[in-house]
Amino acid sequence: MPDEISFSVFESPEGGYEARAVGHSIFTQADALDGLNVCIKDAIRCHFDEGKLPRVIHLVRAPKNRVLGTAKGEFVVPDDFNDPLPKEVEDLFYQ
Repeated sequence: MPDEISFSVFESPEGGYEARAVGHSIFTQADALDGLNVCIKDAIRCHFDEGKLPRVIHLVRAPKNRVLGTAKGEFVVPDDFNDPLPKEVEDLFYQ
């Protein structure tokens, strides 16, 4: 029986909010954060047996999703990125 459960909360692309449990197959969504809290509690009650409910619920607000390509030009991968490390640097890992 877990004493705690954590949810990753993020804005839904379609509007509203979504929450996913970390380490459990629990997902829920709502139009507003207040409604999401109620949905999370309902989802937990459906997922766990009575008497085995987590006592603490952590909600972690995930950062807004970044759209791929929006940071173009902010970072350039060096040409030698996949080259082996110099021998003197590699030796530092084995000391």
